[in-house]
Amino acid sequence: MGSVHPFRRRSSHPTPSDGGQGVDPASAAPPGRAARLTDSASAAPPGRAGRLTRRRRPDPLASLAGLGPRAGLSRRGGRFLLLGGALVLAAVTVAVLVVATGPQATSAPTSGPAPSTTVPPARLKPVLGGLLDRHKLPPEQFQGAVAGYVVSVGWAELQPTAGGPLAAANPIDQAIASARARHLQLKLRVLAGTSAPDWAKRLGGDPVRVVDAYGHSGTVGRFWTTAFGQAYLDLQQRLAARYDRVPEIAETQITRCTTFFAEPFLRQGRNPSTIRNLVRAGYTAAADEACQREQVDAHAVWSRTRSGLSFNPYQRVEGGQVKHDEAFTEQMMRYCRSKLGAACVLENHSIRTTGQGRLYQQMYQAMRSLGGAIGFQTASPNRIGSLLGTLDWAISQRASSVELPVSYRTSSSPGSLRPRNQRLQAIARSLA
Repeated sequence: MGSVHPFRRRSSHPTPSDGGQGVDPASAAPPGRAARLTDSASAAPPGRAGRLTRRRRPDPLASLAGLGPRAGLSRRGGRFLLLGGALVLAAVTVAVLVVATGPQATSAPTSGPAPSTTVPPARLKPVLGGLLDRHKLPPEQFQGAVAGYVVSVGWAELQPTAGGPLAAANPIDQAIASARARHLQLKLRVLAGTSAPDWAKRLGGDPVRVVDAYGHSGTVGRFWTTAFGQAYLDLQQRLAARYDRVPEIAETQITRCTTFFAEPFLRQGRNPSTIRNLVRAGYTAAADEACQREQVDAHAVWSRTRSGLSFNPYQRVEGGQVKHDEAFTEQMMRYCRSKLGAACVLENHSIRTTGQGRLYQQMYQAMRSLGGAIGFQTASPNRIGSLLGTLDWAISQRASSVELPVSYRTSSSPGSLRPRNQRLQAIARSLA
């Protein structure tokens, strides 16, 4: 039905809205003048018919309401009555539409752009900040001086069967309960390498024996293969599904391509038997490079929790020989940031005041230049040199967290650690 405009002034000239007909002058004249005009040509004297007679066109509003000039109301009164009826009709129509559409009546106009169906990205948890005990719950006397601790647990302890669920009441669950009671942060380090389950170590062949620089021996799986990579991805998916929303877990660790420690760029190159065993099992530098990238990709399943990747000057194995490739290390820093963005935490686990040579200095400079979240772990107590000096250097590098050596419990005081803990936390907050 067309819209009605009750306040539009009618004209005696034809318009598209009145179908080319003139408007009845009698209906538009004041009541006192209505008698001057006749209703038809037969009512006027023949000589004046051409001047006074008009063909009266029915009032469309009056016709609509069933009212005519003899309906007992004046023309003006009838039109006011019709106007009121039209307004009532419009109000009823609006009310019916509101009831029919319900809450959708407040939605955006259909003529505007369609609402976006894109799910907004999940918000990352705050950057892990402060000093951390690298082994267990810190002593209560260090409350306020140590902000959290590392939950270090082997893959074999979490997923003893291939494709199976995570173990219930595992060390991660226990650590969450302890951290929550003490208001501490957690860094999750699930170790692969020698801590991988036996079923994962046997993917593609028998486990490979390796020996580290300190004489410790163990076995690892073919971490560079697709089958091992799929198993690691399955583990990360299960861990993320269970712990990504847990606020106490501020960071996790990338560990697929590792041997003894959470340091995937080390190949235990000082031990010739380790290199020989890896090569015999099918290890190549090209396969290892692919492994390094794929382990980063696997951590994209963590949408809220940041992932730390520990860097060293890469030990490249080619032709049975080992050489350092610090350029590849820097390349992987950029790759991690390109894939995970701010969720990628650049780390190194061997800082000290005694110095480590030119390649490490180049690597630290690259980390500092890239900025963002940076985390460190100190060297062992017999290699660190000065603990407080090491922590001050880490702060100068704009690190947000540092894992302490086990000796901090006896070699330092809460009073000496507290201001350094606060400075690290301030850096973490600045990265939010």
